[in-house]
Amino acid sequence: MTTRIRRLLWAVAAIAIASASLPAVDSAQARPSVAASSGIPPFCVLTGGPRGPGSVPQICRFFDYQQCLQAATALRGNCVVNIDYPGKITGAPGAAWSQPPR
Repeated sequence: MTTRIRRLLWAVAAIAIASASLPAVDSAQARPSVAASSGIPPFCVLTGGPRGPGSVPQICRFFDYQQCLQAATALRGNCVVNIDYPGKITGAPGAAWSQPPR
């Protein structure tokens, strides 16, 4: 096992532990969204692989843009929009998300 893979595994483990220790949100205050009803997260982390960017699968587990950015920093990747997400994404602060005309 190379040191790069070992670092990646440690980073993923650290993210899993950190996300498990986050405080729970009261379900009475949380409102259901398209992401919750579909189960598809709107954000993914895209990392580079041995054959360049996009040569490894994206990690699509993030329902919050900030969590995606933190994971992307730990994994040395980029936070990207999940193309399989059915809803409209408006979560990036300061970014102008555009949607192609249908």
